[in-house]
Amino acid sequence: MRFSADHLARMLLGSGARSGPLHRRLSEGLRELIDLGEIPPDALLPSERALAVALAVSRTTVVAAYQTLHHEGKLVRRQGSGTRVSSSGRPAQRETVSASALRGDHAGAQFLNGPVPTLVPTLDFSTAALPCLRLVPEVAATLTMSEYAELGTSYHGYQPRGLPALRESIAATYTRGGVPTTPDQILVTSGAQQALELITHGCLQPGDSVVAEAPTYRGALEAFSLANCRIRSVPCDDNGMDVDRLDELVRERLPRLIYVQSTVQNPTGAVLAYGRRCRLARLAERRQVVVVDDTALAGTLIEGSPPIPLAGLTKTERLLTIGSMSKLFWGGLRLGWIRGAPEVISRLARMKGITDLGTSLVSQLIAVHLLDRVEEAQAIRRQELAGGLADLTALLSEYLPDWTWRTPRGGASLWVRIPTDSVTNFAHVALRFGVAILPGTAFSPGGVADDHTRLPYAVPRSALVAGVQRLARAWEVYAEGHRDVPVVAVTT
Repeated sequence: MRFSADHLARMLLGSGARSGPLHRRLSEGLRELIDLGEIPPDALLPSERALAVALAVSRTTVVAAYQTLHHEGKLVRRQGSGTRVSSSGRPAQRETVSASALRGDHAGAQFLNGPVPTLVPTLDFSTAALPCLRLVPEVAATLTMSEYAELGTSYHGYQPRGLPALRESIAATYTRGGVPTTPDQILVTSGAQQALELITHGCLQPGDSVVAEAPTYRGALEAFSLANCRIRSVPCDDNGMDVDRLDELVRERLPRLIYVQSTVQNPTGAVLAYGRRCRLARLAERRQVVVVDDTALAGTLIEGSPPIPLAGLTKTERLLTIGSMSKLFWGGLRLGWIRGAPEVISRLARMKGITDLGTSLVSQLIAVHLLDRVEEAQAIRRQELAGGLADLTALLSEYLPDWTWRTPRGGASLWVRIPTDSVTNFAHVALRFGVAILPGTAFSPGGVADDHTRLPYAVPRSALVAGVQRLARAWEVYAEGHRDVPVVAVTT
């Protein structure tokens, strides 16, 4: 197995120490990835020169790190054969799933092992998770002992389809929004990510073709990669997915599945325009293709009225809608759902039953009461996100005037273009100044968009100010072409 310099650079953003000499930090990061199995035995590492460019360090730094691990027996170096991870007496791992989707560079990587040890307080701008809405503990605290007791006595605890009361509440929410829905059209899942995984495994086989926006939600790209699907991309602009280009791709070769985020796209914050929605709905009716409409961010709309859902424009059974409580209320609830035809929902429910027998009933009971206050929650989120967006764009205009962006209509992050051909390189310099960012390649099929990054604004203003100021200092150093910049003491 061969690791490219850019791929390894992305993996190293979340590994190793963040203090001390750069060669030691690099060797510790590589050692950690090797010990965890993220870089398997016999894997071929990139050349010293290529990795130095990707990490924005000198070649001497990479040589020293490789040499340290060679002396420890972690790496094997042979003239003309490159640098490989030592097998250490272990057989090379047989790849049973897509390595590119599992080896360190994935959406859950930053949550798995906790914070990286560091003497410099690092601001994490690599995630766009929203803070818990205050309504969640308020509502949870109002539930009575009798409600919990009834939950325990009425159900054995295993409900793969979901708590009946929650399915009724979700269905009623769709119906009020102009999309008549019955509870048998709803499957409750452990978050929108599980919903996407169930659809992927239920609808796709290895080698199937999938069309997605570029950029798009990285968790979707990883799910499709794990299923060994071929991913083709369609541009996404201010009006959402380019449906004209989508139609061209479909005519060229019919995909098995189309993945779209029609209402608040991640990471751009775009909303699919009405005309495009109608054309996509007609395409779904004409073609034998599954359309997955991921609306996990729909509750974070900042401007404008909620658009007509795709499900309200077509009755095709090949349309599946994903929803979530995570962005509007709190990710810790771990609640999402799939809306679809009853027969499809039944098949997916059987798959879910095999996977986990059902989602937490306690969380679902809280969610039933939260959905009674969904309009209040949306108003709170709208105010918070609008303020954060205004703060971030003002700070970027002041400190980084050559960075550009398109104003999002919703969501918790800004899709920013940086005047460089490698944000992957710049991210390592930014990390030395105490702020972690992700390159745009993480959100794009084929690893393009390395001139973009996603910056969150659903964070305290003090963190936004400090983060942008640190990025400005890092950018000044990077733009001047400096390498081997040590960890910088930060005061903001």
